[in-house]
Amino acid sequence: MGQCHCHKKRKDSQELTDVERAIEIVINNFHRYAVKGRKECLTPNELRDLVVQQLPQLSQHVCSLDEKIECLGDPDEAKLEFGEYWAIIGEAAKGCRVKK
Repeated sequence: MGQCHCHKKRKDSQELTDVERAIEIVINNFHRYAVKGRKECLTPNELRDLVVQQLPQLSQHVCSLDEKIECLGDPDEAKLEFGEYWAIIGEAAKGCRVKK
């Protein structure tokens, strides 16, 4: 899976929806933090950095997220593919609700 090449406007000139922009950001953050020459994978340490820097409120309220990262293996060598990252972030997000 390569970098998301979504544009602010689609071919039919409609702007991306909030959800489409959010998905684009999630994808781009994965690639931005996968820095050890493996743009298709994150290490547990890279995932931890992403969570701490990009999801600080989420990580404060979801203790299982840190547990999942701990179970991934060697923090510098284990490989986390995008689908696994997506599943972990989605699972963590289930416990969050935005208060209005």
